[in-house]
Amino acid sequence: MDRTRLTAWTLTLAGLIPFVGLAAWIVLAPREGERWVEPLTVYGAIILSFLAGARWGKAFAGRDPRPATLILSNLPPVAAWLTFIPGVPVEFRLLVLIFGLIGMLYWDFGPSPVWYRNLRIIATTGAALSLGVVMQLL
Repeated sequence: MDRTRLTAWTLTLAGLIPFVGLAAWIVLAPREGERWVEPLTVYGAIILSFLAGARWGKAFAGRDPRPATLILSNLPPVAAWLTFIPGVPVEFRLLVLIFGLIGMLYWDFGPSPVWYRNLRIIATTGAALSLGVVMQLL
């Protein structure tokens, strides 16, 4: 594995630590765990925004970015942000994040190397399962 792939895999797996760790904490210590739902959803919103930003950057790396790509890459962070408006149920916030992450995975299945698709599948599966487990406990 070359240095770039190794770095990407290492950072991706490290990025799963907050998802899996916070979900495990919420499962194992339910009375204390409720206070960790907010940081988990904030982290999920940050990651969803990061993925959308990567898509934005990839579009601009090309010669002539399509306006539709630029517009669509702005939707995930806006959707994640809107879920933090007071009164929005946590379950809805978690659903938006899960479907947003899955949507970004689907979008990344365009022309990309197989190793990157595998990386994204593992990252999205870990994140979405962690969010889903927490949602089942609420």
